[in-house]
Amino acid sequence: MHPWIESVTLRPATTPITVLPPDPAATIVWRMTPAGESDVLVAGPRTTAAYHVTKDLPVCVRLRIRPGHLVLAPPTDELVDRTVPLADVCGSSARSLAEDLVRYRDRPEQAAEFLGDYLCRRFPRRSAGRADLVTGAVAELTAGIASHTVGETAARLGVSERYLRRVFREAVGVSPKHFARIARVRTVIGQAGRPWAETAAYAGYSDQSHLIADFRSLMRVTPQAFAAGDVPLSTC
Repeated sequence: MHPWIESVTLRPATTPITVLPPDPAATIVWRMTPAGESDVLVAGPRTTAAYHVTKDLPVCVRLRIRPGHLVLAPPTDELVDRTVPLADVCGSSARSLAEDLVRYRDRPEQAAEFLGDYLCRRFPRRSAGRADLVTGAVAELTAGIASHTVGETAARLGVSERYLRRVFREAVGVSPKHFARIARVRTVIGQAGRPWAETAAYAGYSDQSHLIADFRSLMRVTPQAFAAGDVPLSTC
């Protein structure tokens, strides 16, 4: 699989409710309906969580793109909190792609490879300098969590804070600060079942109250309600 693909999900969701946490990464989705219709979508970075009743899809392959690695058109910052057909980005070739993928409906691993190859041909990689800067900032802001400010991250990477903010938003779609907030919340989700005070310290929050406030802002529910499955379903 291509190195700019961070993760691949090959199967449709099996839970009654699909939970989509905030995510700084763009995702390419190929899906088929029970009627045999096939389409490919681009989901931009998501700044807050979304919840909806799981659709009956026999096939759903998701390629999560490492933040900032591909030059998308429209730019990533124009795709934030939006999901659009890949055909709106790539034109008629994406429509034929959706048709070509149908042959892999029973071979999702090969479908993911086929889709990855298509994206590799259509979207250029970022120049080495900017790609390295964005990759370094992503690593710093993810690993450092709350202890690393954007200014400190910029200084360690040898650029001005203003320059880092501009390049990061253009490449990733969200600001470095919001990226760090999303990283903390996703860390909290990954620590489900641990005491909240312990999770707050692990994720880099100043205290449990800070965790609860940030979680509610990005996840749209409190941690307790989320753990209980009491989430606001989308009507879309």
